[in-house]
Amino acid sequence: MRRQGSVFLGLVLFGVGLVFLLQAMDLWPDGASIGPGVLIVIGVAILVDRVSQGERESWTAPIILIGLGLFLLLRDADIIRSAFVWPAILIVAGLSLIFGTFRGGSVETESVDIPLDGARRARVRIDHGGGALRVGSLAAASASLCAGSVGAVEQKVSRSGDRVDVMLRQRHASWMRSRGREFRVDFNPAVELELDLHTGASDTRLDLTRLLVNSLELKTGASSTVVYVPERGHTRATVDAGAASVEFRVPADVAGRITTDTGLAEVDVDTSRFLPSGGGYESPDYSTAVNRVELTMRGGVSGFKVR
Repeated sequence: MRRQGSVFLGLVLFGVGLVFLLQAMDLWPDGASIGPGVLIVIGVAILVDRVSQGERESWTAPIILIGLGLFLLLRDADIIRSAFVWPAILIVAGLSLIFGTFRGGSVETESVDIPLDGARRARVRIDHGGGALRVGSLAAASASLCAGSVGAVEQKVSRSGDRVDVMLRQRHASWMRSRGREFRVDFNPAVELELDLHTGASDTRLDLTRLLVNSLELKTGASSTVVYVPERGHTRATVDAGAASVEFRVPADVAGRITTDTGLAEVDVDTSRFLPSGGGYESPDYSTAVNRVELTMRGGVSGFKVR
């Protein structure tokens, strides 16, 4: 019997109905849409559903929804200004991750060590649900394609000639208990990489400085992410972000072209390096640069920064 599912749906219907009722009775704040109320209702319904199932480690997403809904409601009611949106979101996300660390139980740590075996190219998919994700580089003479220390993870490896396809997926039971632990994977700097990363409620640091990354695809939810761009080669990076803070740090000798497709997102680009151009931003020497990054940022309620 799906009792929890019935509770969730019942709470959503009840809450949305209550919002409409308050609006019909002129008890809803003047000038405020029902959107913030719906966010709050969904956040509360998810939170109650997870508590009823005993999932006390995965509260970050519903708390962010509730906090964002409250903020938008207060903003529409002219109680607070829009300049406070990102500080408020980051504070709520940070507190959720901190509390999740103390609530989380133990999780067994596993080691990942995939041998190089002549590989020159690799496509890597990482599914990381929650906790801390760290990506870095191995020593230049390493005999491994990638190695690291992670929580309980599913891994699949397939090879074809000098190409390797790798999938590392954090198990659901693991990421709900891994708030205070690092999921760390380092890669061989001699291998050309295509990275496909999917993260949830994560604190993510991607130090790609010494790596050869041809492409980076990053999809992230309620998270804080910092990406250190490779210092050599041509990197194409695409980011799809939810309620997230994403920062790219570009080495001084690397040129950049930046395009954005954002809704409520705030975009902060260092225009002393990347000049406004055609609705985006571009380094003056981008077309002739050997080392460069082509960055596309997409997101709704997100904050993007490029330095």
